[in-house]
Amino acid sequence: MTITVTNQKPAVLDALHTISCTGDYDPMPAIRQTLVNPLLEPLNPNAPASITDAQGADLTGDIPDLILSCLGDTLNAAGEQTVKEVLGQTLINFDQGTPLPVAELFAVQAGQQNKMPAPSPRVLYTAQADVLPAAKALLAGTGEESAFFASVAYTFHPDTLGFWFQSSGAFEGFKTWLSQQTQAMASALPPATAKLLNDFTSLSLKGLTESLLVRKDDSDANDEHSFARVLVHMLMNYVEQQRAQASRQNNTLDTGILPFTVGELFCPRSLVLVNVEAHARATAAKIAGEWNLINQSLASPVKVVSNTSLSRLTSLPRAAARAAALGAKQQAGQPGGRSAQVAFRKQPPSKLDLFKDITRVLRRMGKVNKSQNVFRTTKATFLKANRRNPDDFNKPGRSTSVQYMPDLHIYIDTSGSISEENYQEAVMMLIRIAKKLNINLYFNSFSHFLSQEVMLRTENKSTAQIWKEFRRIPKVTGGTEYMQIWQYINASRVRQRRLSLMITDFEWSPPRQRQDHPKNLYYAPCSAMDWSTMVDLAKRYADSMKHIDPSIRQRLLGMVV
Repeated sequence: MTITVTNQKPAVLDALHTISCTGDYDPMPAIRQTLVNPLLEPLNPNAPASITDAQGADLTGDIPDLILSCLGDTLNAAGEQTVKEVLGQTLINFDQGTPLPVAELFAVQAGQQNKMPAPSPRVLYTAQADVLPAAKALLAGTGEESAFFASVAYTFHPDTLGFWFQSSGAFEGFKTWLSQQTQAMASALPPATAKLLNDFTSLSLKGLTESLLVRKDDSDANDEHSFARVLVHMLMNYVEQQRAQASRQNNTLDTGILPFTVGELFCPRSLVLVNVEAHARATAAKIAGEWNLINQSLASPVKVVSNTSLSRLTSLPRAAARAAALGAKQQAGQPGGRSAQVAFRKQPPSKLDLFKDITRVLRRMGKVNKSQNVFRTTKATFLKANRRNPDDFNKPGRSTSVQYMPDLHIYIDTSGSISEENYQEAVMMLIRIAKKLNINLYFNSFSHFLSQEVMLRTENKSTAQIWKEFRRIPKVTGGTEYMQIWQYINASRVRQRRLSLMITDFEWSPPRQRQDHPKNLYYAPCSAMDWSTMVDLAKRYADSMKHIDPSIRQRLLGMVV
């Protein structure tokens, strides 16, 4: 789509908003003031700004709906492209070609402002090279808060709302101010809110972060003077006052906003308070561990929000960390630094094409200690006697070594869009590949449910015998849900070490939030389906997955060349 913008004053978006904590909760006026109005401010006050599409249709009144369409539970690829084109032409600092979703537009704006390229398989951000220097510069007064924000957002991409404080002393200053404000409005506060605010003032921001859960979902804790509404309102008001004071006295700021995602900015489910001084004095490993723990907590399906006591975001993972050290080692088999711009095949893959792709991935993953995928090699050696002529030292014997390749785990899509013919073709293709590899394999079928895992013993069996084994396994039916596969693999280190292959038609939309995609999960197309339709669905899936795994196209076995 080609977007044309006329008579618009290029803007810089400011995340500051002051949604009232009284009356009904309505974030739309704040969304309009923060996101929409700056995009429609006219360059010439005598004429309005206008935004039109390629057909000349006026999109000016549709901007709020277009932005909101990018903030749903699943990623809207068409809406993302349209809004990025609008932002690219209306904002001073925005790269419309960014792979990051619209939900992270403030991070993209901050990155462009500081001339930081968007993260990609070839552009990696780390705590050592980016977060640590940015924190030191902000603490010393020589760096911008936008650079610190962009470095944290580009490195860790947390789906939360953050506020930074220069030091624990700056946070103490906010708590003192908050106590004064809550005392002034004590008569209007419900007892539960007053208690939670009092508990909040006992927090100490001496570590890297302090994080809280404030809502179960978007509809929770939206009552008048709820703790979630009052705390965010007070934080925003405090930032606004600090900005005004710093401007009058020509001082540097010691508090600011970290708007990691747009949805969390206006209706946060969690808050992360960040100590910049602690970041500047910490090791890179400690910083990475802290933010990885926050992301792990945000992705956890179990979140308990109490109405009577403060709910710490990272309490469960920290408790688990006392029993086991957390580490994130790069696993072999992950796609490398090649760009995700790869071409799709013109014709469906043959059994040989898929076999070559699977073998290539297995070889790249390397050897394991034990598996069902046994690899035997035999070579001549004089260290062993010849079996037929054991007394002849001039004739070598044979030595057989046994090595183990990673196990193969198959997940076959059996949702309503997969016919019985598609299922049978997929199974037969797997049987042929398993026979060629001469291995046993693990198997699940899935729709919006996941079947029980079974191990199919295909080694040294005929095709008919293996097919009879498959026929005995009940298959689930219903809708399509990939997230359960991701979570199922990530829940077990044993399954993480396997080569997981999902046979699917790609009719699924990923969530807009960043999720932990298994490093060794690959995809292959269903058989007996229209190839052009399959390629279109795979392209749409790959485009929608850029914010989760930019190199996802390299995981589509048998589909790309």
